[in-house]
Amino acid sequence: MRKINLFLAAMIIFGADSSWAATRSRRYKNFRMRDKHDRATTPEKAKTAKTGTSAADEAPIMAGRWAPEVRAAINRFIETRGRGAPGYNAAKPPVAVLPWSDAMVVGDPAELVFLRMTTEVKFRINDDWWQIVPVAHGRQPARAAYEAFIHLSSSVWQNQPDYHRYRKTILDSYIGLCRGVGRRECRTYLMRLWAGWRADDATDYARRVIEEEKARPAAVEVVRAEESDAKGLKLRRGLRLIPEMRNLALRLRAAGVDVWVIDDVPQPVLAAAAADYGIDPSRVVGLRPVMEGPRVTASVLKPIPTRGGKTEIVQSSLGRPADFVLGRDSADIEVLEYGEGLRVVLSGDLALTAKAQEKGWLLQSSLAR
Repeated sequence: MRKINLFLAAMIIFGADSSWAATRSRRYKNFRMRDKHDRATTPEKAKTAKTGTSAADEAPIMAGRWAPEVRAAINRFIETRGRGAPGYNAAKPPVAVLPWSDAMVVGDPAELVFLRMTTEVKFRINDDWWQIVPVAHGRQPARAAYEAFIHLSSSVWQNQPDYHRYRKTILDSYIGLCRGVGRRECRTYLMRLWAGWRADDATDYARRVIEEEKARPAAVEVVRAEESDAKGLKLRRGLRLIPEMRNLALRLRAAGVDVWVIDDVPQPVLAAAAADYGIDPSRVVGLRPVMEGPRVTASVLKPIPTRGGKTEIVQSSLGRPADFVLGRDSADIEVLEYGEGLRVVLSGDLALTAKAQEKGWLLQSSLAR
């Protein structure tokens, strides 16, 4: 399992072809001549008229750091399954399922937003909220520290030992859950901590944090309860888009592939992050909260988007296997095994690499390193 550490503006250029406009406005006396002129065009335009696609739709993905065989397989998938391929059905297009954190981007937006919420004390804290924090992972000391500084101005929090104790304890509650009960539970915890937020406000907040983290140099921040704390938490900062992955998402979508992102990231965060790659919000599935009107509750909808939960989401959303799956770690094995088609595995997870070799899936060095 990968180590646990703590968007896309598409430009559409409309150009006016003056020669085309002049031709259309010309009055032909010979209708055969008019038809002949209107049909005369470049091979690319002829293909667009016949199939509804253009040469740009089938352009290969950028070379970048792709392994040659992986790039060739993806390009072949676009050529043979995309909009320009025989038998392409826009009502039932091919589907691609992608992971997100430390796969499509460098970093984990779920953890970065959690860190910022903790630092800025942005949780909607009340008695019910404290019940979300496990007793075994610091509820009482975190609450005592919080109540000791929260009445003070935020401008002086950095000078308050209790603020630093609260911050480290809350952050450590997530890490402790990941180590103790597993990834499914600790990632669900990150969504539950949003309880009380309005959904639209949550996405807006996540978007602001992600923009700031994209501008921040990659670094490691050490969080200590006090200056003498020798057991500080080492947390990653900074988020990087991966050009090859952004290009992949764009090329698949341009070719008429139905691109989905499914990952164990709180839904407000994943929705904000995936916008960078032009993924349709309806195709972004993260940890989804149960809602009470416009507000998030502490309950999370099932299935959880990890391991078999990813497969359940694909089954319930699509009713069929994905035609192309990109796998990040062993939590993706089940969705990779569901059905046939193009399967590409990012190396780094030993269990997943072994399974890829057994199944004959293509291996690609991770681009998030």
